[in-house]
Amino acid sequence: MNVLVCAACGRRLSPPLRLLPELPERPAYDGRDGARRAPSTVPRGRCAVDPEPSGRPYVPHPDPEWMGAAHPGGPVMLDPDGPGCLVSAGPRGTLVVHPADTEGLLAPNPDVRRTGCCGEPEGDGPDWVCPGCGAGVASLLASCTGPYETHFLPDAVRAVPA
Repeated sequence: MNVLVCAACGRRLSPPLRLLPELPERPAYDGRDGARRAPSTVPRGRCAVDPEPSGRPYVPHPDPEWMGAAHPGGPVMLDPDGPGCLVSAGPRGTLVVHPADTEGLLAPNPDVRRTGCCGEPEGDGPDWVCPGCGAGVASLLASCTGPYETHFLPDAVRAVPA
């Protein structure tokens, strides 16, 4: 088992985690609107590498008629500047953990604010920082139509033996 530590300062950012061989299938959107939370993709005490893009930046989906709530790379948002949806064009290879596994170990990024019923972040950078040095390290995905998971940026953390 390993713990995740900040690559910048070495502070511990997770409890001991066991790496899963692949990211479990994300729970399907249940069709309900409004603030709700899907089950977490990854069980507590586990982590997995997400091969798909995750988090910011978000870009328009090439088909303005596409409204696929089950986008494999994470949340889908309505495009505020045009028809259709925005999808993630963020980094690949993020480390996905259960959000409860980071409680009390991360600090909110003061440069990012959450808006809307789904809590999608607005602003620059990841929405969680290392409390030791302030480096941006992770983002919470918790939209009402997408997965419930915390994604650590691959270059912002290191896995070290627990």
